[in-house]
Amino acid sequence: MRLSAPMLRVNDLQKELSYYQKKFGMRTVNRFNEDGLEIVEVATGLDEGSNIVPYEDNPILILKHDPKASRPYPKSAGLFHFAILVPDRKSLASTFLSLENQGVDFTGFADHLVSESLYLQDPENNGIEIYCDRPREEWIFENGHVCMDTIPLNLDSVLSELSQDEIAKPGLITSLKPFPRGATIGHIHLKVTNLINSTKFYHEILGFDLMQSIYGASFLSVEGYHHRLALNNWQSLGGSSVKTREAGLEHFTILVSDKSFLKDLSLKVVNTSYYTTKSNEEVLVTDPDGIKMMIRYEGNNNNSKPFN
Repeated sequence: MRLSAPMLRVNDLQKELSYYQKKFGMRTVNRFNEDGLEIVEVATGLDEGSNIVPYEDNPILILKHDPKASRPYPKSAGLFHFAILVPDRKSLASTFLSLENQGVDFTGFADHLVSESLYLQDPENNGIEIYCDRPREEWIFENGHVCMDTIPLNLDSVLSELSQDEIAKPGLITSLKPFPRGATIGHIHLKVTNLINSTKFYHEILGFDLMQSIYGASFLSVEGYHHRLALNNWQSLGGSSVKTREAGLEHFTILVSDKSFLKDLSLKVVNTSYYTTKSNEEVLVTDPDGIKMMIRYEGNNNNSKPFN
């Protein structure tokens, strides 16, 4: 399985597009209308001649323009951040300096033992993480759980991946680009109102493995990856569920290559309140907080493997 582009319902499409295009170097790959609302799909750019072409024209983010969308309450469930995975530390260093040189404000930096991360927010306060994984052979597992933590990021060490010629002095323009070797959606981090209930839903009903539970958050995944989904109730404990036509995360998408998994999942949820609709190749599921996920069959797509 892998994750595909999350869809964000936004009030100001032009401001959001300008941010992702001018700051992140993303480009529009598709634009259409659905139910009277404009939808724009954007993807990261790639250097010419790059040997790595992951998801070349597949969107990394989808923006759904709804000027009448209500703003969510501070304690409501929804998106904590979507996480953009880059293939290596040099790409992370290049992305950091490129964004910093354009005046982007970062909200934090962290070393999670299995990965190194930058944090920021877009103009409508949608959380974003940009990260690279450490090699899998460096991950430590204890009793079947991956060891994770949140400690200060050594930015100097990350930047040491670049040559002195690549690091611009203050005030100078550099040729460094964000996402120079492409990017993928690595994981989705959600705010939930009841961590125990939501963890049970994703673990027991949807079949994610619980990789770690630490600092009041659950990290779930498949196939041994540190996490494809994270849940926390740091800001949303006992808060409200997602409301119809609320700005923020409209849905996120899980792509699977095993059609029998999709069939089994349909049978699990078809008679529950979580089930919304299905076709032969996709199931729309709503979690206990009203957060929607599309689980879609994509066949055996060898060109769409995640970096790690």
